[in-house]
Amino acid sequence: MAASPGSEGETLIFTCAGAAHGGQVANRAGVQLAKDGVGNLYCTAGVAAVIPEKVKRARDARLRIAIDGCDERCCHIVLEKAGTPAHIHVVVTDLGIEKEPAKPQMVTDTKKVAEHVKKVVVRRRP
Repeated sequence: MAASPGSEGETLIFTCAGAAHGGQVANRAGVQLAKDGVGNLYCTAGVAAVIPEKVKRARDARLRIAIDGCDERCCHIVLEKAGTPAHIHVVVTDLGIEKEPAKPQMVTDTKKVAEHVKKVVVRRRP
């Protein structure tokens, strides 16, 4: 279970929320992971805007998870530029999900990403 908001040792989940299907899947997977207790969904835009308290909380996190919608890796880049690189980085399109599919499968694709992230987190924890 994730530590309480603002506490050291917390797991933070940062997501892309781009307009394409891949970005929306990334964001919905982050929401689902937060609901499932994997970590706390956190404000990628606040880190990008270099809001001091947002950057500090990101920096203090024990585990930072970045979920990007495509290979442009915007979320990952935001975290790196803020000096708070992701410990776990997942790219939706690397999981075989198209950025803009002809027939989007939002529920199925979101579940696929969330389950993948859970497996990576479990392998990473002692």
